[in-house]
Amino acid sequence: MNEQEARLILQAYRPGVDPDDPDVAAALEETARNPELARWFAEEQAFDRAIAAHLGNVPAPFGLKTRILAQLAPPAAPHRWSWAVKLAGVAALLFLLTQVVSLFRPAAPKAPVSNYAREMVSFIRLGGTLDMQSDDLGQIEEWLSKKEAPPRFVPPRLAALQPLGCRLLSFRGQTVTLICFKRDNERLAHLFVVDRAALPQMKSGAPPVFAGVGDWMTASWVENDRVYMIAVQGDRAAVQHYLPSA
Repeated sequence: MNEQEARLILQAYRPGVDPDDPDVAAALEETARNPELARWFAEEQAFDRAIAAHLGNVPAPFGLKTRILAQLAPPAAPHRWSWAVKLAGVAALLFLLTQVVSLFRPAAPKAPVSNYAREMVSFIRLGGTLDMQSDDLGQIEEWLSKKEAPPRFVPPRLAALQPLGCRLLSFRGQTVTLICFKRDNERLAHLFVVDRAALPQMKSGAPPVFAGVGDWMTASWVENDRVYMIAVQGDRAAVQHYLPSA
């Protein structure tokens, strides 16, 4: 089994799925041999947990159970159904199930940049180890160059902070570079860099886009055909301090 086949199988993997299933077992074995696949799988599971937690907090619409039972109620008088009537009933039931699922599907974000910010901040909150740890920004950039994922630009006020290391993430099939910096005390500043192809609506020369995610604030902008995003705990002024134009 190759990496692509393993990804297809693991995309459907959920807690409770029998690991003895031969395809699932083979895919999991592949993660043990492939560090890149293992990192991707960990991120997929983290994202699934975040979505599951969100859905668990969505209340069922009022009267939903009653409407479902009404659709499934047996006919008042028994009679012979033709195949056409049976097929119509099946189609109606499938339509109803589609509507029910749509009620619980998360709404599409109004701004893809905000969606990107939420996903990246969720990785920060989950914690975890860095792929490479160093307090030397030059060494970090050298390591990223070998992975063909170096940032082409680091804002001066971030570069002046003490770096802690870096990590490679993914967003919509695009590699995301994450570099972590120590601000003060135990607070951190994070720099995310992704190719603009992941966020084509972002325009070069446009002002930064700010997005709040809980107690985190992010600022995103385009530089050299890449989207840069800084994330810090605090308000808009806290993140604006580290922008290159600040």
